[in-house]
Amino acid sequence: MSSEDDRVIEVPDNDQFVRILEKNVDKVVILDFYATWCGPCKAIAPMYKKLSIEYPNIVFLKIDVDECEDICTKYDVKLMPTFVFLKNGEQIDLLEGGVDIELQEKVKKHA
Repeated sequence: MSSEDDRVIEVPDNDQFVRILEKNVDKVVILDFYATWCGPCKAIAPMYKKLSIEYPNIVFLKIDVDECEDICTKYDVKLMPTFVFLKNGEQIDLLEGGVDIELQEKVKKHA
């Protein structure tokens, strides 16, 4: 799950993913698709954690592409990192790649 210094939730499987979405249907949920071996994913992770603290009204999830292939397929993830923004279970935005300022702008836009 998340550590004390951030609000990022690690999604272990599809069942947990569905439960989190159902519980937070009225909130913006951001899916961070990453891989443990992905350099840009590691580089943007501190910014993602920081944003999770700055925007407590948004749900921040991390999804390991090697562990949750079914979720990756559902959202057609082709590269890492990919950030999918959801509201009411529907995709409202997308960011492919690890550019800090673009991620900050999109989070602020949907806050």
